[in-house]
Amino acid sequence: MEPAMPVVPLPLAVVTVDPDGRVLTFSHSAEQLLGFAQADVVGESLGELIVPARLRDGADDPLRELFDCCAGEEGQGHCVQPVRRADGSDFPADVLITPLPDLGYVVVVSALPPKSDERRQSEWFHRALVGRSPVVTMVYDPDGSWRWSSPAAVRLHGPGAPTADVAASIVHPDDLILIRKLFVAALNAPLPGGGSLTSAANAETVEIRLRPPGTNGKEWRVYALTVQNLIDEPAVEGIAIYAIDVTRAVDAERREQLHSARIDTLIESLRVGILVEDSDRRAVLANDALARILGSPVSAQRLVGQNTSELLPPAEIFADPIALRAETLRLLAQGKPATGSEFALTDGRVIVRDYAPIHADGVAVGHLWVVRDVTDQVTIRRGLEERNRALAEVATLKTEFVAAASHELRTPLTSIATFSQMLAEEPDAAADQRQIALEAIARNANRTLRIVDDLLTLAGLEGKTLPLALRAVHLPDVVSEAVDGFADSALRAGVTVELVGNATGPMLRVDPARLRQAVEALLNIVATAHAGTRIDVRVTFAAAQWNVRVGSPSALAAGDHLFTTGDRGAGNALSFLIARAIVSRHGGQLATPRTGQTDAFAISLPVRPHLPDGDG
Repeated sequence: MEPAMPVVPLPLAVVTVDPDGRVLTFSHSAEQLLGFAQADVVGESLGELIVPARLRDGADDPLRELFDCCAGEEGQGHCVQPVRRADGSDFPADVLITPLPDLGYVVVVSALPPKSDERRQSEWFHRALVGRSPVVTMVYDPDGSWRWSSPAAVRLHGPGAPTADVAASIVHPDDLILIRKLFVAALNAPLPGGGSLTSAANAETVEIRLRPPGTNGKEWRVYALTVQNLIDEPAVEGIAIYAIDVTRAVDAERREQLHSARIDTLIESLRVGILVEDSDRRAVLANDALARILGSPVSAQRLVGQNTSELLPPAEIFADPIALRAETLRLLAQGKPATGSEFALTDGRVIVRDYAPIHADGVAVGHLWVVRDVTDQVTIRRGLEERNRALAEVATLKTEFVAAASHELRTPLTSIATFSQMLAEEPDAAADQRQIALEAIARNANRTLRIVDDLLTLAGLEGKTLPLALRAVHLPDVVSEAVDGFADSALRAGVTVELVGNATGPMLRVDPARLRQAVEALLNIVATAHAGTRIDVRVTFAAAQWNVRVGSPSALAAGDHLFTTGDRGAGNALSFLIARAIVSRHGGQLATPRTGQTDAFAISLPVRPHLPDGDG
């Protein structure tokens, strides 16, 4: 323990001066401190006596500013400055001036403590801090000789110099070489202007393992160690080693890393896309499945730290980016979990997006988005919906077909039966009446045969027992031939046909005769429903399929039927079913118009390299 320093009283000078700053009284302590005799200074200017010449700046009375301060708000003048002795030397002093009413001023000059005492007090200050510091500090001479250890270091290696055996007992064997390398590197570290490293700014900090006393040689603690060259520091002139126990921080970091690794592994193993954003919509976490599901080339690593809309532009990924943005803003404003938002992608796939806000201490700190590819499920669902729609449509059509077919069969059969009965009951009827009856019987018999043929054709098409004569054709040519073949029927129905069929596209393998039959059937149906108007026929190619639309610009009125059972529409239902079966056998679809709309019959035929087995 450092011995207590003796308290040495410091001299104090008291001088009174008149309002002009001239000495009135000069105390004995003033004589001792300043070296002037009272008899020599009475009546002299105190400022000229005690203020060094270098500080006067040409002023008549160097203390006048302090005297003037006494008349201010402070009521006194005060400064710390060098004070001159009679022998010409000076010393740091505290000068205090207070006024004497109607007499002048009292000037008190007190010497400040010597610099050596200040330095000693500074040493005690730093020693007290070091003694209580947890930082292990050791100082070595450049030749590697130990010089000093802080109390924390002594508690680690014990009293006295840390020998090689002591170092080997507390330092992990794998870290001894590292410490030696750092010592040599610090000793030889060059500076731009020459010399060695004298600042910790460039010193490297590494983690080493130390074994403090009392751990029974089992527990290794982790210390952050820095070796610094302080040879150029006069107060040190050596190599300083600093180390602080960071075991808890390292353990916490490792636990956090392990936890993060588990979370990352879990997220990467998911088959759904995960995106976590902070409150500013910057990506914090993402997995590779996200890019794969969205069809984006941007990896999860590139996405982290960036604004997602910049690296995943919605207009390039989503078929309807406006709807996506509106839904996103709604979810963010709502701030509640939501699931099941479906969005179509530009590549035709469909995803479902779920959202959940992330809260910490009741405050929203981020957003979680989960993306799933549901293309297969949507395809199945839409297929079922289309199948149900088709079944409902077929049920409706078959109801009308049964009525129409019954009417068509009943009419000719009734005629045949009536005229046959007439011939049987009136064998002596006139020859011309007999001829009319026979012609009616023959005409209605032929009509019945055509209906039976159509029924057999429909059964063959639906049962795939009727073969197709397939060959590669240009679809607009086939449709044009069908329009030409319908010319006579159009003239009788009082309609005009406008064909737009100069579209370009690949060849299509179809049965041209059957496909012409389907188009002509649709033309007949439209002509009976919109007699006296124009029929538009348009052929286009898009999205790997040919499309044929047949319809009238005028809407179908409510209550009207395309497949009416009237005489003018007789056979329409059966004709449509045949047309539908022909299109279906070619792998396509036929959609019907809806009441109150101008939608036309729509044939869609995908371009395929081959049709199912059995067609040929």
